[in-house]
Amino acid sequence: MRSAKETNRKYMLKKYPLRCQEGFIPVENAQLFYQTAGKGNPLVVLHGGIGLSQDYLLPYMLQLAQNSFVILYDQRGCGRSTGEINLNTMTVETFVQDLDAVRKAFHFEKISLLGHSWGSFVAMSYAIAHPDQVDKLILSNSMPASAEDWALYAQEWNKRSVPIQAQLEALKASKEFKVGDPDVVEKYFPTLFRPCFFRPENVKDLNVRMSPTAAIHSEQVYECFQETLLNKPFNLHPALKKLDIPTLVIHGDSDQIPPITAEAIHRSIPHSKYVLLKKCGHFPYIEAPKKYFDQIEAFLGAITHV
Repeated sequence: MRSAKETNRKYMLKKYPLRCQEGFIPVENAQLFYQTAGKGNPLVVLHGGIGLSQDYLLPYMLQLAQNSFVILYDQRGCGRSTGEINLNTMTVETFVQDLDAVRKAFHFEKISLLGHSWGSFVAMSYAIAHPDQVDKLILSNSMPASAEDWALYAQEWNKRSVPIQAQLEALKASKEFKVGDPDVVEKYFPTLFRPCFFRPENVKDLNVRMSPTAAIHSEQVYECFQETLLNKPFNLHPALKKLDIPTLVIHGDSDQIPPITAEAIHRSIPHSKYVLLKKCGHFPYIEAPKKYFDQIEAFLGAITHV
């Protein structure tokens, strides 16, 4: 009988539909790099970070292109997208406007959204601002929806990161990291994300390589959002209670973002579905891909049961 690890590995090695179309979408004072694959109802996948790019989700999220028209894009200032990085541009409001520009660029009246981590916060914010443009909402390993819940995450992260803090600080302080040296960046992010897995060795399957420019911008984007969002009171829960959008909240029981914060989002969104994946951390598409994608496909209506 195959172990769960062997089953997941076999699932991940399935042939993904890698033939993507790519290009840039013009938005106000920026260009957003995008890739699309598949056909069917539109599904926009929003990456996390804050400040990463779509690359860490690939090729895994292309599994969804078997039954949907999948759109992935690098958020403003991230990855291969352009745009000034400052306190005026790095705001939730700007990122919501950019997402609406993506929808309009493909001429869709409605889109479904799948946000991972920070991407879920953008997805929730968009759904609050444009509820009539959202068909279905998938919140995967979501960033907490309030400052109070963010504090719970910070406590958990501080506890988990104790063994790696010295190594992270040394890497960040190096002159190579400051100029985005790919080899140093490739050491930094696996170190950073290792505590985010149920099985830390699974970090080797996470795509963390990025260009020097993208690596430098990643830090700058995060630092800006600390000022415009994270260091201020925020609370999406009252607005989430007013949503009337089919929603799937899916989380890992070993996620460094405490599951209780995902449950709080589930309780706030009327009639939402909550799925907690066992023995799974922040990257379920790597640690529990079959269960993860089966739940998403069933929610989107591509399969009838899980």
